Amino acid sequence: MRRKTNSVKIGNITLSSAEPVMIQSMLNTPTMDTEACVEQAIRIIEAGGQLVRITAPGVKEAGNLEHIHKALRARGYQTPLSADIHFTPDAALVAARYVEKVRINPGNFVDKRATFKKLDYTDEEYAAGLGILRKKFTEFLDVCKKHGTAVRIGTNHGSLSDRIMSRYGDTPAGMAEATMEYLRVCKSVGFEDVVISLKSSDCRVMVDAVRLLVREMKREAMHYPLHLGVTEAGEGEDGRIRSAVGIGTLLNEGIGDTVRVSLTEAPEAEIPVARRLVQLCNRPEFEKSGDILKGTSFRPVIVADLSAAGRWDEGILEMLDFRRDAGTGGLLSGVRTPELIYMEQTGDKLTDLPEEVSVIVPAALWPEACALHVRVWPLYDRNGYLENPELPGDIPVLVQVVSVEELDAGLAEKLKKDRNAVLVLSFGPEYHAYREAFRLLREWGLDNRTLLRVCAEGKDVERISLEIAAQVGGLFLDRLPGGLWITVPACCGPGYGPELSRNILQSAGVRRYKAEFISCPGCGRTLFDLQGAVAQVKQAFGHLNTLKIAVMGCVVNGPGEMGDADFGYVGAGNGKVNLYKGRQIVRVAVPEEEAIEALRRLIEE
Repeated sequence: MRRKTNSVKIGNITLSSAEPVMIQSMLNTPTMDTEACVEQAIRIIEAGGQLVRITAPGVKEAGNLEHIHKALRARGYQTPLSADIHFTPDAALVAARYVEKVRINPGNFVDKRATFKKLDYTDEEYAAGLGILRKKFTEFLDVCKKHGTAVRIGTNHGSLSDRIMSRYGDTPAGMAEATMEYLRVCKSVGFEDVVISLKSSDCRVMVDAVRLLVREMKREAMHYPLHLGVTEAGEGEDGRIRSAVGIGTLLNEGIGDTVRVSLTEAPEAEIPVARRLVQLCNRPEFEKSGDILKGTSFRPVIVADLSAAGRWDEGILEMLDFRRDAGTGGLLSGVRTPELIYMEQTGDKLTDLPEEVSVIVPAALWPEACALHVRVWPLYDRNGYLENPELPGDIPVLVQVVSVEELDAGLAEKLKKDRNAVLVLSFGPEYHAYREAFRLLREWGLDNRTLLRVCAEGKDVERISLEIAAQVGGLFLDRLPGGLWITVPACCGPGYGPELSRNILQSAGVRRYKAEFISCPGCGRTLFDLQGAVAQVKQAFGHLNTLKIAVMGCVVNGPGEMGDADFGYVGAGNGKVNLYKGRQIVRVAVPEEEAIEALRRLIEE
């Protein structure tokens, strides 16, 4: 069963662990444009959104929520609305009168905006800050009680206050404590209609923060429902995989009662992705999750599965990021070349492969393949491994098991004597089966290298991508496996498995194959064409595989949320862009038509 939570009334819906996971999205239209907001809200609702969030950056915008709310009701839509508040408690007080839910950010609701400079607080200063927090937040909760308005305490990794960072740093622990400060006020005044979120563009930070908060709430007998999301996930395949890794991990652990997939796309495009992700992760196992096992696997490898590729031609070599040496004609590896290649047939192409690339073949083909390439690893099933007394000397032997039951004491005993053996766990997309396997390996004291081999079926490419990312991504977040081997149907093409593997490992923060772009989904505060800007920045800098670049819609959340990016490209309004190096602003109000070139010069410098 899912983690048990309180029931929270949000207008005409109830949010709790007893209800299906709720799907939501957020408008990116200006809040003062009532008609545009209403039309976009209807598109979200008709796509399946069960709650619509709207930014209210000031009191004026908060007041206009009344007109948006009335216009939607007049057109027959009863879906609850949520106001999104930053920096302006007075706007929250107004919004609470007109919408069913208000989201506040602990990092800037009462505490001053983070400067990332003042990190020394005396005990007296810290206590005084908490006293102001309790007073102002209690006043807000009183208004919410009066109007029957629910509250979301939405903590963002990039906008923790200086006060919190003085004690906890910019960490998951800081996110959890910033949230707990507000929850303790809610508990002390008996306010129960509370939802929580802890978000980051870094999947590991987001997952660790939520896990930590769940433990802290349990310790203090709190049972508030959780909203899940990876903020600034981006767009396209990158945004979907990153969201699946972060959100899917927690859903598989029985955590999460409402979801938003934050894509830099039309808001209604988020709904089907979120719905599918919830369906693919409907394996609530909270009671079994217990303490999360973590490992120390460093730089996991990728296996390119060419078993369904048919003829191995130059096109496949190019797809694997090999290139021909102009002088010798031999193959050279590229940044995206997988470390291992699996084949079920041999041929002269093996002689071309660089020595650093290893080839995996079924054990029966191993002698033949050895004559063609210097690094060939045989693949055995469990029984073949146990029954074969004459295994290749110091060559790594791969041992594939297809169920947790095959990981028995007999296999463990042989693996203890054969530390060079690599264990291939091939359970399909089954998060908890892999977790159980790693628990057993730890229990037996085995430290053999491991590969996850995930065999996918079907022809729905998006479903395959989301399911695999959601089911195995969390294992890499926790640094348990040594590599990823995705076997897909022939209809996906031979390049699909390696590309999906690269995206999962990069989203989990354990490898970097390409430039990483984080971008917010946009909201009513967005000050320029965000989707167009993302496309331009990707086109200009997509080849810089060592960099992380943030493209943000406004100066409200941008500077904080992009804090771990190398460079930032932030809309500043009136056709201008601010450029950042890390959190430091280095160019102000650059005309949009000059901004790409200005960022290029900044990166070169």
